[in-house]
Parts: sequence; structure tokens; C-alpha cells
Amino acid sequence: MSLNFSLDGKIAIVTGGGKGIGKQIALAYARSGADVVVCGRNAETLDETVEEIKKLNRCGLGIKTDIQKISDIKSAVDKTIAKFGHIDILVNNAGVNRTGPSLEVTEETWDMILDTNVKGMFFFCQAVGRYMIKQKRGKIINIGSIISKVGIGYNVPYSASKGAVNLLTKALALEWIKNNIQVNAIGPGYVITDQVRWIFQKTKLVDKSFIYRQPSGRAGTVEDIEGAAVFLASEASDYINGEMIFVDGASTAGWVGPE
Repeated sequence: MSLNFSLDGKIAIVTGGGKGIGKQIALAYARSGADVVVCGRNAETLDETVEEIKKLNRCGLGIKTDIQKISDIKSAVDKTIAKFGHIDILVNNAGVNRTGPSLEVTEETWDMILDTNVKGMFFFCQAVGRYMIKQKRGKIINIGSIISKVGIGYNVPYSASKGAVNLLTKALALEWIKNNIQVNAIGPGYVITDQVRWIFQKTKLVDKSFIYRQPSGRAGTVEDIEGAAVFLASEASDYINGEMIFVDGASTAGWVGPE
């Protein structure tokens, strides 16, 4: 049997699809044959992604969505079904982060991070899952982090949220496996996006101790995430379920240490 990585005829929703990893995944899906719906809070960046999807001769749709609002999630899914009739792939990429000492974390910050990174992700899975269960097929891909596996100080709410992504993925995979739905996750390492670019602009953080945690000798790029995202959305990954694939240049494997 030949492996099938094609996404021809598939309909995908990518949250946080206006920029960064989400945009790159959306474009990779379009290049692989899918029509793509991108969701996010910034209509302008969504429109830019949709225009690039159309240049790849695929259909694109941008839907302004705040995933902290369950009504927005339901509306985005209903609009997708109204236009395309089915949903084959969901990528839960939208996420937020705030760093700082734990003693200074406010309830507002905690709620904002957990409501976006966990609550919003779950309810998007639920809304799309209703249709995938009827279809008896579907692929859900949650974007976690290396922090889904290892903790990091001064980043406790985000660490808690990304740890939750790992077990949310496993629990849903077990519940929906009987419906031929695969729920997996990707754990990126330090990928240069607007959300983490500040780390690389503060030279005191990017010192030897930081480099030792990057066995590949570099930070990741959004392009590095494409392969895993297409693989997990395709038929080639049909027997993979409840897993998180780390795309991190071996960062979670351990430390190389000084030579």
C-alpha cells in the first residue's frame, strides 16, 4: 500500500491562521490540496492569509473569531459547514502567553491564558467533533509546546495550559477513536514567531546556556512545522492517535552540554 499524504478534497480549519505557525500550516494544507478556513481575532491578517491561499488555487475563508467566546467558535464552525458541507481537519493553533514571576500572576492573566489555550481549544474540538462523529472520520491536531513535556519557570500559567493540551489530546483520542477520529498534537520547540521573537532580541537570554538547550544549534522556523502538520492531517497517519510529535531539534531529548 502506498502512503497517501495528499489532502485533495479536504476542508481544514486552522485557528490562529493569520500569522506565524497557523498561517504556515494553512498554506501547507492549501499546497497539499485542501481548502482552508482560517480563524483569528485580526481580520486583516486573516484576509492576507486567504489571499495567499487563493494564489495556490485553493478556496480560502477567513472568519474573525475570538476563541475565548464559545458563541464565536460555534459561529465559525456553522459558517464552515454552510459553505463547504463538511470538516475533515481541525488545527487548534491559537494561543497566548505572558511571562513573569508566579507571585505577580493575576487572575486576569491566568484566565486569559487558560481560557484561550485550553478552554477555547476544547470547545473548538467539541464543536467540530459533532460533525466529525456524524461523518465517522476526522483529524484534529492540537498545537502544544515543548513545555507540554518540561516545565519552565517564570511561565507557570502557560506551562499549565500546554501540559493540559497533552492530556486533552490523549483523552479525546481515546473517546473518539471508535468514530475513526484521530486526535494528535504537535509540540514545537523555540520557533521564531512574533510571540517569542523578544527572546532572541534579549541577548542576555540567548547565551551559552540557551544554546545548550538547542542541540540542533538553532531555533526553529515556521517552515519546520509543516511536515508534521501535513502528515497528521493525511491518511498516512491513520494509525497514530493520542500522540504529541515534538518538532524541536531534539530539545526535549536532553541537553548536549558544553564540549
